[in-house]
Amino acid sequence: MTLHVWDRADTAAGSATRRRLLWAGVLVVVAVLVVTAVVVGIRRNAHKGESLDPQNPGREGAQALASVLRDRGVDVQVVRGQQELLDAPVDAGTTVLVTGTGELSDQTAATMVEHVAGAGRLLLVAPGQFLLSALELPVDAAGDAGIPSTTTAGCPVDGLSPGDRVVPAPQTYVATGSGPVGCFAHDGSFELVAVPANGDQPEVVLLGNADLLANSQITQEDHAGVALRLLGRGDRVVWYLPTSLDISDDDTTATSEIPRALGPLVFLSVFGLLALMLWRGRRFGPLVTEPLPAVVKAIETTQSRGRLYRKARDTQRAGGVLRARTTKRLAAYLGLPTGAAPDAVARAAATATGRDPRSVTDLFTAAPPTTEAALVALANDLTDLEKEVRRA
Repeated sequence: MTLHVWDRADTAAGSATRRRLLWAGVLVVVAVLVVTAVVVGIRRNAHKGESLDPQNPGREGAQALASVLRDRGVDVQVVRGQQELLDAPVDAGTTVLVTGTGELSDQTAATMVEHVAGAGRLLLVAPGQFLLSALELPVDAAGDAGIPSTTTAGCPVDGLSPGDRVVPAPQTYVATGSGPVGCFAHDGSFELVAVPANGDQPEVVLLGNADLLANSQITQEDHAGVALRLLGRGDRVVWYLPTSLDISDDDTTATSEIPRALGPLVFLSVFGLLALMLWRGRRFGPLVTEPLPAVVKAIETTQSRGRLYRKARDTQRAGGVLRARTTKRLAAYLGLPTGAAPDAVARAAATATGRDPRSVTDLFTAAPPTTEAALVALANDLTDLEKEVRRA
């Protein structure tokens, strides 16, 4: 008999252990799925908020332009960071588009120009004076100027028609030599400047209007045509988006900027989270339902709400609630339809009680009380009126 009892105990203990192991396995699987979903979601949406990103469908993105280029047979390759740019092949049929030029330094700019020297065209979007000086271009940034409503190209640059019209932007440029060709001129400066190719660099086009490529502006004036002709002259576009890690062209990379201890810390954090889940979830049992014996009276709810109104000093809202409730009750007493207007209820109440209709109407339509004394007076007046209506 004793042996039989011990067999039962061992069986129960084994069943409990198996249940705990099953729950532990389920929790681990759920944790892995959640982490995977989060990582995938972060990677998918990582670039949907960046300006002029070809994967951003928002107003500031450039997904529309990239999609139309692909529809026209142009291969659009998106590269993020200079390391990906250096891995991308470039030939005479390639147009290199650089957005986010503010992330480039003099070293990374020189490395970029050296790598794309064999490209057909290098298009820089809204470069600043620092980058112009680093590339030794015969162009200066002019900054803000008087801006007309629209401006016409009026230049012989390949990809532009003299009659092309765009909505100008504040960023303009001034040529300091005889080689550059300016387009979309206003007040002596140009919104687009083309620097001819030489032995060290391809043709460089400076586009001051960054919004011209954005989804929100691409359909205005001739923006779509200008963008497509500037970028679609070849069979391939390398869309370069510099990152904050493009500081120098030495051994500093995205990987080297990450601390070595980050990996073990992440692993330790995940392990601690799983251990906490197992510790806190080791005692799963059947749910127990118990009836709640508490009964909250309606008067307690009303008093509690009144205390909240008083604490917030919201006399206007409290006065509105008093008037609305009194109107509803009086409408029922006087046989008026549900939802009757306060004016109609006031006239009926004045007729039933013999009061002055104007004074009764003021109780319901006058300005809401702004002080506690006015609120108390309003409550007393409404109570007296309701009592008279009931007696009538």
